[in-house]
Amino acid sequence: MSHNETGRQCVNQFFHQSGDIIGAALSGSAQLQHPDGSGLRLSAPDSGMRLVVRDDWQRDQVALISGGGSGHEPAHAGFVGAGMLTAAVCGELFASPTVEAVLAALREVTGDAGTLLIVKNYTGDRLNFGLAAERARQEGLKVEMVIVADDVALPDNPQPRGLAGTLLVHKIAGALAAGGADLEEVTAVARRVADSCSTLGMALDVGRHPGKPREPRAPELGLGIHGEPGATTLEFGSHAGDCDVHALMDQVVAALIQGHSRKEAGGDLPATGHLLMINDLGGCSALERAVLLDEALAHPSLKALGIHAVVGPQPLMTSLDMHGFSLTLLPLDGLLEEALDARCAPRAWPGVQRVVPLAHFTPRQEGGRAVQDASTLAERARAKADCQARAAREGRARVALPGDPQVEQRLRAVLEVLLASEVDLDRLDAISGDGDTGTTFAGGARAVLEALEDCELACGDSGELMTSIGKQLAYGMGGSSGVLLSTLFTAAATRWKTQASEADARAPASLGQRWHEALDHGVGRMQHYGGAVRGDRSLLDALLPALDALQASMQSERIDWAAMARAARQGADATAEMTKARAGRSAYVPSSHLVGHNDPGAEAVARVFEALADAAEEAAG
Repeated sequence: MSHNETGRQCVNQFFHQSGDIIGAALSGSAQLQHPDGSGLRLSAPDSGMRLVVRDDWQRDQVALISGGGSGHEPAHAGFVGAGMLTAAVCGELFASPTVEAVLAALREVTGDAGTLLIVKNYTGDRLNFGLAAERARQEGLKVEMVIVADDVALPDNPQPRGLAGTLLVHKIAGALAAGGADLEEVTAVARRVADSCSTLGMALDVGRHPGKPREPRAPELGLGIHGEPGATTLEFGSHAGDCDVHALMDQVVAALIQGHSRKEAGGDLPATGHLLMINDLGGCSALERAVLLDEALAHPSLKALGIHAVVGPQPLMTSLDMHGFSLTLLPLDGLLEEALDARCAPRAWPGVQRVVPLAHFTPRQEGGRAVQDASTLAERARAKADCQARAAREGRARVALPGDPQVEQRLRAVLEVLLASEVDLDRLDAISGDGDTGTTFAGGARAVLEALEDCELACGDSGELMTSIGKQLAYGMGGSSGVLLSTLFTAAATRWKTQASEADARAPASLGQRWHEALDHGVGRMQHYGGAVRGDRSLLDALLPALDALQASMQSERIDWAAMARAARQGADATAEMTKARAGRSAYVPSSHLVGHNDPGAEAVARVFEALADAAEEAAG
């Protein structure tokens, strides 16, 4: 091994290569005061124990002790302070502290009010803390113990693991104890919290032990905090989007809510909703944590639970530097909310944040529709009224821009169908995605309809009309669907205009030929940027069959809208039999969720062509 290779290994982690890593970490933390001026005391290094105790403790209230193996920092020592833990007992990496260490902590902090031990449900912790409690009672100390088993990864596991939900027990029990509650009350509420909270974690990589290489493991769902295998190994396809955070969050939330629903102590959804804790398992960047927060708050299943309070996202109970996160749900009532909001001293506690509706503002810019101050809105309203008045006087639908009443009728029919389909498409998308396809298409429809009402669409000039629709979709539709469909219309408009300039150089094309060539070009550019193909269970599975039907009759001067509608409907319905999607959010959903349900994008396209066919039939009749 070269000198450079040796050097790279030596600086792979910021740890001592020999000596007491855990002791050094505790020593560094104990030299900083809490914001309230209090601090920590450590057991002497030669004692063979690692005890962390509040330096302002007077033994006049119920004491709280927790702990376990190290490697979960800031848990548990980082939560020692007024309003949370009185003491923490730290073992070796991922190893329970000894009975003697727990007993020493009990002797150090227990007064007449007694002590509550808060223990994660691992065999070593249960045994060592439990025996220490028994011995302390023999010595006349008043001790109770609550075991936290919040893991919901394995439905049939008789001994669920204790995970990040333990910290909510620390906080709530700590607030009650600081408020003067007796040991019986503190224990009862702590047990209720422990029994009703649910946690599920997932990770892309497990943590590294100091000085050792990282164990190669597949992404896993339902891990503990000691690197033990998860309940499920996650398999991803070859597409880069297969590891998209949407997919990961969907899987975590689905399993978490399924497990949370099994909690007997949780009961019915309380009037005040749920708290969500987002815990970084040690290896997520700040940017990743922010993305995870956004995904969690936007997830329809979590919204349905009534998430209005959040803890995190922060490293709270880690697994060394595991690249993953966990979500914890806790049903709330007034007592728990008050305890969670109560002040506490430990720096590691991030506090509880309230969830509020997302508020946007429109940046001011010159010459764009985004300028939405009062004067601009009034000016647009006057322009619209003038346009409509002139149109009424002159007996035509458009002023300045070329109009075509038949095209406008068909366009309105499409927009009305998309607006009316919003709820249906959202409900369909909720089965395989995040439940917003209808909202997305309706947003695009509203933007186009607004431009139509403001006399901004040239319905008598197909090229200009497609250009304008492309701009409106980019502005008002949002998401990848808006960009993709805007690309389609923009590219199709470009091709339509090119055809006009090439008309003298070739034989005149039929109307069907021109439309097919333009739309085919637009779809091709959309596929180029979007990456989807026929059979990927997307809107293309309805759109491409409709274009095939157009091509079959493109020598005619009349477009067979009915044939295109039938082809689009058959294509959309066929997606219900596709057991594996390779594009969009459906690509991350098990086949059992896909079979029997049309892809929402394909369904939207089929409804568009059906609206066009109905409008054409009405005009012909």
